[in-house]
Amino acid sequence: MSLPKKSESNHQPLVHAGDAARDLLARWGFDPDNVAILPDRHPQYRECARHGRYPISMVDEQDVIRYLAPVCPVCAAEQASRQLMESAAIPERYIDCGFDNYVVEIPGQQTALDVCRDYADHFEEHARKGSCLILCGNSGNGKNHLAAAIANVVLAKGRSVLQVTAYDIIARIRQTWRGGIGNSTELEVIRRFAEVGLLIIDEVGKTFDTDGERVHLFEVIDHRYRDMKPTIILSNKNVEGVERYLGPAAFDRLCQNGGLLLFDWQSYRRKRSDTAASPRGEP
Repeated sequence: MSLPKKSESNHQPLVHAGDAARDLLARWGFDPDNVAILPDRHPQYRECARHGRYPISMVDEQDVIRYLAPVCPVCAAEQASRQLMESAAIPERYIDCGFDNYVVEIPGQQTALDVCRDYADHFEEHARKGSCLILCGNSGNGKNHLAAAIANVVLAKGRSVLQVTAYDIIARIRQTWRGGIGNSTELEVIRRFAEVGLLIIDEVGKTFDTDGERVHLFEVIDHRYRDMKPTIILSNKNVEGVERYLGPAAFDRLCQNGGLLLFDWQSYRRKRSDTAASPRGEP
């Protein structure tokens, strides 16, 4: 038994996607001449006076039109970066500190520079591991400079940074006992310190060294440890002094997958002062 031949009338003519879209829109009651609602007229663009053309629409894998924010993405990124810088609370003295203007005169300084530059350049990897850094040792030898350099690189990557002193943390937590800081609770303040992308805690060891202070700092460090958030500690104490001040539990959390740099050379500030005092600029 033979099968009947297909007649030419059974073959459907090819229809262009744009024509099909227009027919469908007309049946739905839309104006088919409105090209803005036709998939084959996308993506559409706008022009930024500073950065050129940028898209304001796209067509996804299901041929659905997706509209984007009509804002230049480069301008938006710059604005976000400015807001991050304003919220970072980097001390004014260290705003312009970078890796390129860090003075290297001895091998220890070169090691510190290399470690801190690597930490900043590969921050995404360190952040995934929750890797921390402890910069400790003599005062005036570049800890704040390198911490600010790290902060500036991390901010440029679009991550949030906050630099505070240990006293700032303790004081803000204790203000909640008197209904301060917008009536925030102690836990809410701790969580705010815990949520920032990179927290830099300066002047560790400069407070009264009480058990209460240790508890406050431990809570912040522990919250960040559990959330895999990196923390940088700056202290003028030696390694043993930092561990004694923070307590073994907090110190161990900072050291896990982290790094420790001992700044044991002469104070750069004092060296510059001594040089300036010399009639011929000699030591």
